[in-house]
Amino acid sequence: MTPEIEAAHRALRGLLLHDGLPENHKADITTAGEAFLGVLSAFFRNVMEYAFTGHEPAAQVHAYLEDLKRCYPSELHSLEPARMALFVLEQIGPGAPPPGQTRLLVGSDVFTPMSLLTLYTAKQEGLAGERLELYLFGATARYYEGEL
Repeated sequence: MTPEIEAAHRALRGLLLHDGLPENHKADITTAGEAFLGVLSAFFRNVMEYAFTGHEPAAQVHAYLEDLKRCYPSELHSLEPARMALFVLEQIGPGAPPPGQTRLLVGSDVFTPMSLLTLYTAKQEGLAGERLELYLFGATARYYEGEL
């Protein structure tokens, strides 16, 4: 692993799985650079591939995301299920781009929707604790492999 990928893993572990306070992880986020979004993307893929195969029709993924939004209305109030369904399928479907890349315009703040969708899909699917940490650890390897 590179120092950037290790820093991305530490930052995301702290932000998403533990304290959630960005100010506690500024140094790692800075060190990680582009790897931060790349490892997040790989983590997103790992969790989404638990819930989906990547071959579902967009309407099915959209319906799942609508249900997820109904289950966690205050946490996912800004989630756009139609848009994110297409993003999910692009990221995990056949011909997916390398982790950290997309062919879709998802906006300048991709961290928030990807991290929220990752965490609440994991919660909905019963992925928690050490198992979810393994998914994040696997994301570092996935990103590293995609970078070669």
